[in-house]
Amino acid sequence: KKGVGTVKPVRLLAISAIPRKKGNSQFLLDTVLEYTKILKFEVDVKRISLSDRKVEPCIGCLACYKNGGRGVLKDGFEDIRQLWKWADCILYCTPVYVAGIPGQLKCLFDRLSNADYGLEIRGARHMKTIGAISQGGDFFGGGAELCMADIMRHAAMMNCVYIPPDTSYIGSGGWVWDSHGNAMKEKAGLMTEDYRLTLETAHSIIQRSVEMAAIIRSGSADLRDDLMEDAAYRYYFEKADALEE
Repeated sequence: KKGVGTVKPVRLLAISAIPRKKGNSQFLLDTVLEYTKILKFEVDVKRISLSDRKVEPCIGCLACYKNGGRGVLKDGFEDIRQLWKWADCILYCTPVYVAGIPGQLKCLFDRLSNADYGLEIRGARHMKTIGAISQGGDFFGGGAELCMADIMRHAAMMNCVYIPPDTSYIGSGGWVWDSHGNAMKEKAGLMTEDYRLTLETAHSIIQRSVEMAAIIRSGSADLRDDLMEDAAYRYYFEKADALEE
């Protein structure tokens, strides 16, 4: 299967921010990613769970500015950074922790914002799309929208294109009626109306993210010669070329 206007598959990195090995957010993410199999564009999906990767907090030493983006902390961040650079679109799926994102995800955002994106190249266009799915313990005011806002700010800091669903302002939100790890699966079995809406908005984010990523890739290829005159874009193309080697 080949997508319209592109030959290579669109590369999607799905990041599960749940600290537990398994849980409601992981079930939701696994479910909605099945949608990539029926899109017009072929999608190469890779997944990361922060429950499997230790990411230490940024210590603000700025060593990554001088080390090609590599930090001094010895943890799982570097593998994530390389996959983040590989992707055309990023899909974050996060639970709500005290009306916000879990600390592990905030650590990742802080580290990404410094590594490879230091002062000398600020303003580089990374030409990625970013979408957000969040689930909490309450349908109204449960904090999912605050998590989405955090991810939206992250997208802006990384100079990426944030993609909302067609029927919502900022992202896809879900809720569970109990904190145990199978609560979302229980809702899926009942196909409650709120769960159906969560799937609908999540599918929309995936579709629009993949489509926009294909548009960006096609447009950047057509305009490469002109864009290469700008150091910020030249940085993007050089990094993209290196990843293809």
